[in-house]
Amino acid sequence: MKIFDISIPTSARTTVFPGDPAPIIHWPGWTHERGNPANVGFFNGGLHHGTHVDAPWHFIPGGMRIHQLPLDIWVGPAEVVDVTHAKSCVTAADLDAAKLPKDARRLLFKTRNGLTDFWLEPWNPDFIHIDESAAQWCKDHGIILVGLDYLTVDPPTRPEFPAHLILLGNGIVIVENILLRDIPAGRYILHAAPVKIEDGDGAWCRAYLTSPD
Repeated sequence: MKIFDISIPTSARTTVFPGDPAPIIHWPGWTHERGNPANVGFFNGGLHHGTHVDAPWHFIPGGMRIHQLPLDIWVGPAEVVDVTHAKSCVTAADLDAAKLPKDARRLLFKTRNGLTDFWLEPWNPDFIHIDESAAQWCKDHGIILVGLDYLTVDPPTRPEFPAHLILLGNGIVIVENILLRDIPAGRYILHAAPVKIEDGDGAWCRAYLTSPD
């Protein structure tokens, strides 16, 4: 079985959404340097840092939270959709043109965002985002999960967050900050189960793909 890592590295240098605090990863307690038998590290940062997932409650009042979501949402067949031709956003027309299998339920969008190490670069307000028409397409076609290779799915020019609201409002969960640069389009098995944070609106995950055979 071949494994394809689609998670970005998490560190104090990883780019965060504007206004979010940069994470602090440190070893204030036990360390080998102090003569302790183990290193015990601490993490202080947001739940939407690095490769992570969004639960409906992130935007939807009364929506399901991380610990309430079944594991089979996060694990299962997924289509890597190559939309590197998109100049500004992923649209419904792009998804129609992709000729996706009728049984597709999880979509991971491979865009030009992933051509650079975006997680080490300053926030780019012109990133390739998910247009609300694509979000509506996902709703209409029974999609249960979408993933994008950037920090968020909505552009800063849409402060009403239409893609988040359409997706999460219809029970479609989101995986953000994935890296699909070296992944050819096609079907894989996605493994993106998040840390089971009770009442969480989001959580970190180690997202990876395996071959479907």
